[in-house]
Amino acid sequence: MNKLQLNSKKIIIWPYVNYGIFILAFFVLGTLGSEYKAILRINFFLNIIICIISLVLNIILFFPKHETSLFVKLVFLFITLALAAFTYYAFIMPECGLPSVLFS
Repeated sequence: MNKLQLNSKKIIIWPYVNYGIFILAFFVLGTLGSEYKAILRINFFLNIIICIISLVLNIILFFPKHETSLFVKLVFLFITLALAAFTYYAFIMPECGLPSVLFS
């Protein structure tokens, strides 16, 4: 079985796609409101999956065989960690009020 070979260009494209889906999901949440629990749950789990995939891609990008500048690697890592923190503050933080809606 052949191994999946990802070059630096493919790895850099996928976080862009993930960030676009992440932002689009929050626009959908904003337009539909917070009264739909199913949309909140789907958005929450989608955001977690996107953050995990982006973090794995960022870690792969830090391998020495990928010749990308350190600045690009750090920017992608910072954006991914910022989106993960945003997901935490938007959905899980107790002061927000969404945990009672999300997990009830």
